[in-house]
Amino acid sequence: MNNLIKAALFSLLIIGLYTFYSAVVIPPIATEEQPLEGLAGESIKTVDDLVALGEAVYNGKGACALCHNPQGGRAPMLENSAHLAGERIKAPGYRGKATDAEGYLYESLVEPSAYVVPGFGTSGSGDMASPMPDVRSRSIGLDETEIKAVIAYLQSVSGVDITVKVEGAGE
Repeated sequence: MNNLIKAALFSLLIIGLYTFYSAVVIPPIATEEQPLEGLAGESIKTVDDLVALGEAVYNGKGACALCHNPQGGRAPMLENSAHLAGERIKAPGYRGKATDAEGYLYESLVEPSAYVVPGFGTSGSGDMASPMPDVRSRSIGLDETEIKAVIAYLQSVSGVDITVKVEGAGE
C-alpha cells in the first residue's frame, strides 16, 4: 500500500509540474488577426492588385495552403480548380447552384459541401460532407473582398481569364 501512495504522489507531482509549465512557461497563442503585408489598408486598383491580395490571403490569413498542398493529401490541389469548375458543375455529386466557374469557386469557399471532390470528403460521409469550413466563419473570417481576391488568384494560377470584378478594380 505504501508503494501505491508513493506512485500516486509521484504522478500528481508530474502532472502538477506539467500544468505549471504549460500555464506559465509556454506563451499563449496570439489570436489577433495579422495584417496582410503590403496590401493592408490599401484599395484594390487593378486586377493584378486583386490577384496579389488573393495570393497573400491564400498563403496567409485564409490558411488554404495548409491543406491544399502536395505533401499532405488532405485536400485537392487548386492550381487547376478554375479550369475544372465547368466539369464539376455537371458532375453527378454536385448539389450547388453555381452556373459558371466564378460562381463555383465562390460556392466552394462559402458552402464547401455543395461539391466534394471524390476522395476528399469527411470520413464516413461518402464524399457528401467537406471537412473544409465556410471561409466566412470565425475560424478563418474572410470578408467579401478577400473571398473575391482568392477567386481571382485561383483563376490566375489556373490560367483562365480573371472574371472577378471588385469595385475600383480594372484592367
